[in-house]
Amino acid sequence: MKTSGTIPSARKLSRVARSASGGARKGSSPGLLPRGDADARARLGQELLGVCASGLKSFRADAGPDVTAGLRAFGRTATYARQLLADAGSAAMLHTRWQREADYVDEEGQPRIIAVRGKAPSFEALCRQCHLGRQSERLLALACQFRLCSRVGPHRLAYHCDVLLMTGHPTLMLARAVTTIERFLRTCAYNARPGRKVSASLGDRTTEVDLSPEEFARLSKATRRFLSSFIESTDRQLLAGVARDNRNRRSPRSRRRSGVTAFVFRD
Repeated sequence: MKTSGTIPSARKLSRVARSASGGARKGSSPGLLPRGDADARARLGQELLGVCASGLKSFRADAGPDVTAGLRAFGRTATYARQLLADAGSAAMLHTRWQREADYVDEEGQPRIIAVRGKAPSFEALCRQCHLGRQSERLLALACQFRLCSRVGPHRLAYHCDVLLMTGHPTLMLARAVTTIERFLRTCAYNARPGRKVSASLGDRTTEVDLSPEEFARLSKATRRFLSSFIESTDRQLLAGVARDNRNRRSPRSRRRSGVTAFVFRD
């Protein structure tokens, strides 16, 4: 594989880290940054580099002193990416409530134009009902950013939809990529540990061949249905596990995020 250029110095990587953070203050709340998608993607890019650096450390792989020193300026976990995806889910859920709650629809059952703040019907009140009052400003910015709703003047909002598809949204897809890469690196690092039975490894299987674009299109169409059924079945297993943990009163502190990711790839 041919490469060009030189490895950036630790000082240059540190400057990139400061630039990508958009000058965010320590402790600032996650979510879309005020200047929109460009800042969000820059912050996600910073986080992706940190996640990869953390993965290298798990494998005790030395990328060289300059790269290692420079990457110390980046975070080590996909905290921002996970929060952004959680915010997207919360915003969609709020808009589902908007089109179903009696106070939020008109005589024909269509979503009303509502106030931004104040008592119901308002976006702020919806957030309070869903125990998201502290996140209302952040969720409103995200909802407007991704056209779930739009402002009608300075103090009111018009409903558009309650479905926020990641497909077609580079920022949300990048956030998903960051979390997926973090999880896959952790799975590989766990399976790389010596001294365990093979049966104790985490599930990780891949099959691949060379396909023409036409045959890959057929594969993608066929597997879409199977993957949906597989994930739905896995989701039921996961929810059953949560219910058993609750019945057995297992401490939430002992629980860790768990699940299955499946996707079709083409090099």
